[in-house]
Amino acid sequence: MRSYLGYKNIKRLKQIVTILIKHGFYPLLERLHLTRLISISERLRVKKAMRMGEALPDAIRLRLALEELGPSFIKLGQILSTRSDLLPEEYTRELLKLQDEVPPFDFKNVVEIVERELKAPLAKLFQNVEERPVAAASIAQVHRAVTTNGDDVVIKVQRPGIGEIISTDISVVMYIARLMERYMPESRLYSPVNVVEEFSAIIKKEMDFTLEASYMERFRKDFSGDSRVLIPRVFWGHTSKKVLTMESVIGIKVDNLEKLRKEDIDTEDLAHLIADLFFKQVFEFGTFHGDLHSGNIFVLGPGRVAFVDFGIVGRIEKDMMENLADILIGIVKEDYELLTKVYMRMGMIPEDIDEMSFKREYHDLLQHYFGKPLKSAKFGEFLVDYVGLAARYKIRLPRDLLLLNKCIIELEGLARLLSPDIDILRASEPYAKRLVAKRISPSSIAGVAIDTLKEYRELAEKLPSHINQILKKMINDKFTIDFKHKGLEDFMGEMDRSSNRLTVGVIIAALIIGTSLVLAFGGGPSLFGLPILGIIGFTFAGFLGLWLAYQILKSGKF
Repeated sequence: MRSYLGYKNIKRLKQIVTILIKHGFYPLLERLHLTRLISISERLRVKKAMRMGEALPDAIRLRLALEELGPSFIKLGQILSTRSDLLPEEYTRELLKLQDEVPPFDFKNVVEIVERELKAPLAKLFQNVEERPVAAASIAQVHRAVTTNGDDVVIKVQRPGIGEIISTDISVVMYIARLMERYMPESRLYSPVNVVEEFSAIIKKEMDFTLEASYMERFRKDFSGDSRVLIPRVFWGHTSKKVLTMESVIGIKVDNLEKLRKEDIDTEDLAHLIADLFFKQVFEFGTFHGDLHSGNIFVLGPGRVAFVDFGIVGRIEKDMMENLADILIGIVKEDYELLTKVYMRMGMIPEDIDEMSFKREYHDLLQHYFGKPLKSAKFGEFLVDYVGLAARYKIRLPRDLLLLNKCIIELEGLARLLSPDIDILRASEPYAKRLVAKRISPSSIAGVAIDTLKEYRELAEKLPSHINQILKKMINDKFTIDFKHKGLEDFMGEMDRSSNRLTVGVIIAALIIGTSLVLAFGGGPSLFGLPILGIIGFTFAGFLGLWLAYQILKSGKF
């Protein structure tokens, strides 16, 4: 274990194991051989809390454990909430509730970080900074301020030492992921190591505030001609990787129904507006806000909202955009064949898929959805059901599509809070139809034809040189083909362990035979009437035998 983790990481791993046991995950940790990390007294101490935790549903216990484990695990849970291909629906919905609220850190640290990052005294940057934060989360906290030019702003300041904490946690989680792939063969289908690598890449991007600022500028530019939405302006002179200064937004949180009604805001119109703005991002901009919970949307007045916090952003490529348009039109028209074709071409289809069985189950899923009035049917549930079906047939879907599914679930939940009878598909239909119409327009078809001809021309130009290179390698005996045996790594490891044990067994047998001969024929110095060389041989053989027996018992394989 120490070859993988340093002392600090082992200490953190013990904390994680203790918390997970407290929340009732002892059987899982036992399979991963992690329960041995904590002493018997520690196990007894958490036993009572574990019994209390086991009374709750598994999904709730997982959410509570992640919240207690801290910022890295809260972020991991938020990412897993988008992965309905990995977790059942009850887990993904529960993880959407993860609370990212922690006590604020000291204002002295705020001043120190701002001055270090922006390379200037605080007084030269801002007229005033409120000491009390307006929000405090696991990665950063936010303070209201006024710049020296008199602009009302908010400053997002990264927590001190959070980078080191997250780096440690990622190392530990990666270690656990490797244990899962080693001791839980069924988990390999979902590739835990790849999930952790994806998590690591996402959270590192989220911690770079200059990237978030760039996305804000992009959305601000995209919405520049739309008076219905405000994207806060970035103050680049007051922004760095750990400090983000942006225009202050004063509004009503979108889920504060009581205050909205007091301000005579029509909540049904508001629901349609937010849905329309979201689908505009998807179908016109190709980028969308990836975290649509109520804390990131503020109502500025009738028919006007503001979006904040662009730490998570999804991207939709042209092909995916066209597929989504076909899906939405297929759902509205109840076109089974179109929907089946689109979903089959969207994912990475395994070679051994039972296509007829998949289509049959997918038709049943569609029938269940189409059997309800559109106002009663939940589009988000339909997407979750499809992702679950795809996972069962080992169909891999793009990450941004999974993020989009999560956003639609959040959007639908928010829209139905504002207006229970809303059909959010109605907001998407005009964008989908325009995209389809554009795709089949003469100019678009001509453009596709020209692009195809260009590709064929490039192929024709490069093919002779590529063939020439291959022939030269074959003539010079430098043409090689590499074979990679998938799934044999564990087998080879077991073969190595077995051969090592067999070798030790042979050595033990040789020692016993040799020592027996020494005892039989005598000679040399003796102790208690027995040759000392024979006593040493038997002692060493016994030690090796006990060690080999311990290793076999520890592995659980007889």
